[in-house]
Amino acid sequence: MKNKKVVILIVVIIALILLFPIPMRLKDGGSLKFQALLYNVTFYNKLSHTTDDGYIKGIGIEILGVEIFNNTIIEEHTVTEERIKLSDLKIKVEDASANELVKFNGNIYGKSFMVIDYGGDLNKSIGKIDFLIEEQYLPQLDGETNCKEFLGAKVLEVNDKSMILNVNNVAVAFTLIEKENIRRTNGKLLFEKCGEDEENNIVNYNSFVGTVIEETTTYMIVEPNEDEIERKSADRIVINYGTDHHDYLYGKGRKVIIQYTGYIKETYPAQIDTDNILIFGYEDFEISVKKAEKVKKTKILNDMEIHKNNSDVNLYYYGLEEVNIKVDNKTMTLEEAIRSGRMTIDGLLVRANKDVSAGIIKSETYKDGGTTEWYYKDYTIIKCHSLDGDRDVYIGIPEMRLKDIK
Repeated sequence: MKNKKVVILIVVIIALILLFPIPMRLKDGGSLKFQALLYNVTFYNKLSHTTDDGYIKGIGIEILGVEIFNNTIIEEHTVTEERIKLSDLKIKVEDASANELVKFNGNIYGKSFMVIDYGGDLNKSIGKIDFLIEEQYLPQLDGETNCKEFLGAKVLEVNDKSMILNVNNVAVAFTLIEKENIRRTNGKLLFEKCGEDEENNIVNYNSFVGTVIEETTTYMIVEPNEDEIERKSADRIVINYGTDHHDYLYGKGRKVIIQYTGYIKETYPAQIDTDNILIFGYEDFEISVKKAEKVKKTKILNDMEIHKNNSDVNLYYYGLEEVNIKVDNKTMTLEEAIRSGRMTIDGLLVRANKDVSAGIIKSETYKDGGTTEWYYKDYTIIKCHSLDGDRDVYIGIPEMRLKDIK
């Protein structure tokens, strides 16, 4: 009987050793592991730069060294291939920076030259840019950026063409850089195909300004401006995209620029096959200004006068008598250019951001919600973006600053 009790005691002790777990706190941010000889259970609370709250959480179970359950998703920013230098690439992009990049949902986005007025919730988030690489490299994994300014920025919205980030509580637009528009400069393709080589394949487009009078997601009908050559062909022209824009419409009554090659089909309405449509006016223009005798601000127009769906933005001159534009091989006032559709207020700001990116001019952004000043030799442009809702645009003398117009 005594031997039997000893055996039972030994069995109980062995069972306790094999089955009773010993708690251990891991040095990974606070994970708690219960370790037994036959199994272990881990309650993860692991530090990570890939999640919004900075931790990876979940449960993992192993029996005899074999993991049978783990509900954590552990993402690591590891690149198995060598980082790709921007200097070894040719990135074809017209409306965004080719150097200020982020990657999200497997796509590369460049910081847009557009200044946007975002009406959504700045506190919501569908993702985060949470890993900074060196600025001379291309981001290769989701959540990476090569620009310190965007580290920690939350993704507000994203689609197949653009993305909106919350950068220091300011909504910043990004433009998708198509894979075919990124290739190695030594001729070895980074992706399966590349875009047109601008140096060897220069496309000369015809273009005209027209007003949208009817549209679907696959075509629009426009009425060319009275002074356009295309008006002589027809007062109605169908623009066949060749693709489906899904749920995107330009808006009836909006003036757009149609770029096309080849001939106009002489039907009625006439027809053009193209998907090259500009909504911000012509990109190439020259500005000249004439100072006024007295320094004051003068309202020129409100953007909603041009189209009802435009933003409620006023354009002012400050200390200037005239602002003239050379655009589309014609010289006219800025007001005439905007009202005719050859230019837009947004297009003016897009050009200013491009000039900053190219190192032609300098700019400054205030911490009042995002007001920006662009400094040219003969004039200064201010785009207000304050917390009280001011979104007006000013073109003024070189000395003009935000404090002056307030």
